[in-house]
Amino acid sequence: MNTLWFLAALGVPLIWGIQAVMLKFGIGEFPPIFMVSLRFLLMFILLAPFLGRLKGKFSKTLPIGLAQGVAHFALLYIGFKFVSVSTGMIVYQTNALFTIMLGAFFLNEKMSKQSLLGVAICLVGVAMIIGIPQENTNIAGLFIIAASAFMFAIGNIFVRKDGPFDPVGLNASVSMIAFPSLLAVSFFTEEGQIESLQNASLEAWGALLYTAVLGGVVAFILWYKLLSKFSVDKISPYSLLMPFFAMLGSIAILGEHVSVSNWVGAFITVAGVAIIQFGHQLLKIKEIKILKKT
Repeated sequence: MNTLWFLAALGVPLIWGIQAVMLKFGIGEFPPIFMVSLRFLLMFILLAPFLGRLKGKFSKTLPIGLAQGVAHFALLYIGFKFVSVSTGMIVYQTNALFTIMLGAFFLNEKMSKQSLLGVAICLVGVAMIIGIPQENTNIAGLFIIAASAFMFAIGNIFVRKDGPFDPVGLNASVSMIAFPSLLAVSFFTEEGQIESLQNASLEAWGALLYTAVLGGVVAFILWYKLLSKFSVDKISPYSLLMPFFAMLGSIAILGEHVSVSNWVGAFITVAGVAIIQFGHQLLKIKEIKILKKT
């Protein structure tokens, strides 16, 4: 992975980390599933001209759309209705572990020792970011977020198994599958959709636009492109950086206080990702030095 792809891999969790903060503005005024259906509707309007890029692979995008577009996002938005940004983000990081385990089981992808070490260090750092959950933590909400993470991992496996896909075409297809499905689910399970459209504030509309354009189009195109070029054990651990960026976003946007232990955890998480990224190179340098000495 060169520097440009490394920066892209960092950019995705940055966008998604801030998106977790934006969600709090949106789901406070829109019903959760209705909001995510609007998100995919906006995405489809932007991406519809690119559907032709799939070149005969449209049928293979159906399970991706159902897993990552419908199930994953419906559960994610519902979950964040009941939990804090930091707590929800740490539970959501289980998507990296789910992806790696499913990749090893279904795709026979081998995990390097460096990847295992990096993931372990990342998990330690992420755990320090949120600390021990408080007594008032909504356990059901945490399980809903975990289920969302599992569905995201399933989508990742379909992308790896049936791809490579054109990332823009894939995102357009997922949007086309997701927005009518989620809209139907919303009208069967939620209420107040029309009222929310009439009464939503500028902050809520801004949150919707952020999740659709940056979180939905830009970040997902980068994510699918990364998955098409690199194995899941190299890419999925970068999602562990989302709590770090969500923490920074909560400070800048929500004015939340962050403890020293949170900052230490953030830097440990970054160190874990660095091991995943540069571990092989460090081993090669070490081996070269040993050979020179001998």
